[in-house]
Amino acid sequence: MGRSTKFLHSLLAQVRAYYGLRQQELAALLGVGESLVGHLEAGRRALTLAVLDRLAPFTRQMVEETGPLPTAPPLGVFDHGPLEARRVACLHEAANLRWAVRGLPAQAAVAARWVQALPGLLAALPPPPPADEAPATAEAVRLRYAHAWLALRPQALPPEELARWYLAGARATALEAEAAALAVRLSE
Repeated sequence: MGRSTKFLHSLLAQVRAYYGLRQQELAALLGVGESLVGHLEAGRRALTLAVLDRLAPFTRQMVEETGPLPTAPPLGVFDHGPLEARRVACLHEAANLRWAVRGLPAQAAVAARWVQALPGLLAALPPPPPADEAPATAEAVRLRYAHAWLALRPQALPPEELARWYLAGARATALEAEAAALAVRLSE
């Protein structure tokens, strides 16, 4: 896509925004299909001279009323309200993410303790009765239960929980960085 195509598709979008037109309405005014307007705005197609001629009265009116089309809003002239609202929302969402995974470090620590303790605990227990035999005593029932229960202990934090922990932390850090950048902009 060449430089002129970017400018022209940007110009078409500015005309639509200036006049508050939907793609369908602009297409009807220009005598082209609605899909062509979408392709032109997205930069997938280049404007033809015929479409440029039909677009000229719209752009002429825009230039007469407002002067040349600005490429960016003037620096320093903006409403602080939306930026402050976004900054607060970022901090709130980051706090919620950190709160949601607050128990995972403790859960991981408990799982790590079990990984260390399990071999010693299993070695200290007498072996359970064979699985095909019914336990003859209460002690045999307890041993079978203890071995089965210890076998089900978590060996580590499940991978999906570990991923959730890292992703939530990364997202919270990004939101906090965004909030800090907004705070700098608001203080200027």
